[in-house]
Amino acid sequence: MLLNREFLKQEARILHMDSVYKQSQVLNENNTIYFAQKTYDIFLSHSYLDHELVYTIVDLFNVSGYSVYVDWMIDTQLDRTEVDRQTSETLRKRMNLSKGLAYVSTSNISTSKWCPWELGYVDGKKRGRCAILPVMETQNDAFIGQEYLSLYPYIDYNKMEFWVNDPQDKEKYISLRKWLDGDNPYKHT
Repeated sequence: MLLNREFLKQEARILHMDSVYKQSQVLNENNTIYFAQKTYDIFLSHSYLDHELVYTIVDLFNVSGYSVYVDWMIDTQLDRTEVDRQTSETLRKRMNLSKGLAYVSTSNISTSKWCPWELGYVDGKKRGRCAILPVMETQNDAFIGQEYLSLYPYIDYNKMEFWVNDPQDKEKYISLRKWLDGDNPYKHT
């Protein structure tokens, strides 16, 4: 299933994601997974305008066993509104510590100064371990990658696991874990 705002908002209500306690719990769970492996599985490239959805997305990744880097959660000293050397150096360091990048594609992504830069940087450094994580408005919407986003595989979610799908062949997919380890989507028989 492609993630959608309806699903994420429902999950957020069930989990009480609007509480500071639950948000802190998500951050603590994420840190625990990170410290166990000393690397991030996913660098989450997203628009800050979607920050309310991001807590739920991070929680879904954590429940599936993945650690996630989110700039405003981990490096609170950064000023995302300014494109400067300190921010870019910190983000490069974090991207280099991550196995791959998930580009959260919403209607807000076009306003981000950083997301296209992050996608290009990781694509060049991580042997193409970049994927689009579409968040549709409703569960009935279909994902059609626009422009350069259609070049990348896309991620969906099913039964506490994330899956990476080949954008050219809907029959080819692989678990996110195997994809991050270097395998590519394939046809399942």
